[in-house]
Amino acid sequence: MITFYLVRHASYTEKHNLLPGRLPVELSEEGIKEAEKLQNYFEGKIIEKIYSSEVLRCKQTSEIISNGKIPIEYDKRLLEALGAYQGFWDPDAWDQFWGNRHKLGGESRKNVSDRAIDFFKNTNFEEGKNYIISSHMDPLYFIYQFAVNAKPLNEIELCDTVFKNDECQEKGSVRIIVKENRSYRHENTILQKDL
Repeated sequence: MITFYLVRHASYTEKHNLLPGRLPVELSEEGIKEAEKLQNYFEGKIIEKIYSSEVLRCKQTSEIISNGKIPIEYDKRLLEALGAYQGFWDPDAWDQFWGNRHKLGGESRKNVSDRAIDFFKNTNFEEGKNYIISSHMDPLYFIYQFAVNAKPLNEIELCDTVFKNDECQEKGSVRIIVKENRSYRHENTILQKDL
């Protein structure tokens, strides 16, 4: 059996309502408290390693959880989606983030899905161990869907509306997936309010 703890980074500081993308925005005071709650949740659990995005808010979340006791490995396949609207201020920018990719450049959802699934399929996770995967909403969602559905999402499922459902993780939450006998199951989701 292998247990995966999918951790979405804690809340971050963004005073200007910019789309942070991969910009080095720091955890807010609230986010630090959220990460400390996560640290308390993982205290006493035997975790082999934390795999993390190297975007600052994920690094900070992972470092607080680790508290110097759990090794952290940064993996570029867990990075936030890269888009032309990174650093852009506009209340409707999220709606345009994916839609203008062909004109302005950046990753498609399929690009993000492919690299997140590649990480999950091709990382050498050892039987009987527990791992934390610290990342962002999109890569974690794709890993979750791949594990529980045993296939990547198709092009229609990768459309913008797929992220408007309740299966996306909130900041500072933990989704637990267990692999047993070559199959995966969603064990539990722990929200900040329950930590």
